[in-house]
Amino acid sequence: MKEKDSEILSIDSLAIGYRSGNRQNILLPPITASAGRSELVAVLGRNGIGKSTLLRTIIGLQTSLGGKIMINGESLAEIPRLELARKIGYISTEIIRVSNMTVYNLISLGRFPHTNWIGSIDPESRDAIDTAILKAGMGSFADRYISELSDGERQRAMIARVLAQDTDIMVMDEPLAFLDLPGKYEIADLLYNLSRAGKTIIFSTHDINIAIKLADRVWLVQKEQLVEGAPEELVENGSFDSMFESPAFLTGPFSGSSVRDYLKNFL
Repeated sequence: MKEKDSEILSIDSLAIGYRSGNRQNILLPPITASAGRSELVAVLGRNGIGKSTLLRTIIGLQTSLGGKIMINGESLAEIPRLELARKIGYISTEIIRVSNMTVYNLISLGRFPHTNWIGSIDPESRDAIDTAILKAGMGSFADRYISELSDGERQRAMIARVLAQDTDIMVMDEPLAFLDLPGKYEIADLLYNLSRAGKTIIFSTHDINIAIKLADRVWLVQKEQLVEGAPEELVENGSFDSMFESPAFLTGPFSGSSVRDYLKNFL
């Protein structure tokens, strides 16, 4: 895990949830966490615990119910929307299914924070788009239609769109979902390499083995708190035990092994 002085994003006593009229539905106790420059941060937790809500909140798509979100020392609430789009990019779990749009055109949409009022693409933006296509391994797909792509190829195209956006922080909600095993590892390898090239990537996932193997830092979302740390730290101190609260783990094929021993196989 990177040193604290490299921090690029932090959340302090953040309350996430929904408003309904005058009522607030807070999903979790106030949570605190951070992400460093060039870090790969995996967000783990059981279904329905609030991972997607957390990600939408830290990028400003959903209003927080309390606490602070800081990007490069500046409050998220005080950053104009266009400027925020130059700082942080986002990929949701929603599968994009559009007709008559090529991969190149989809990736070009990532340049919207950098274009003029008529949305024209200048040479600098064209270079950014071409670079994003190559980094995402989509060079032979630029003229293909999105509707013709496999799930893995479509996910690469979405990552290329955020790369073209040229933000320091990339937030991704379940980028490994809907992919077969080779596809998961290809996208995971891409995210790892992008972080090593300077991007801070925060992604939610249920693939705990990939998260433990590749992530610099884990945000482990639990019912009563968010625990963060290097994967090996959380394995050793038993923080992951709550994710394995199932009779199947105690009595099934994994019986006889502790959660710690099982997860050490992935370190």
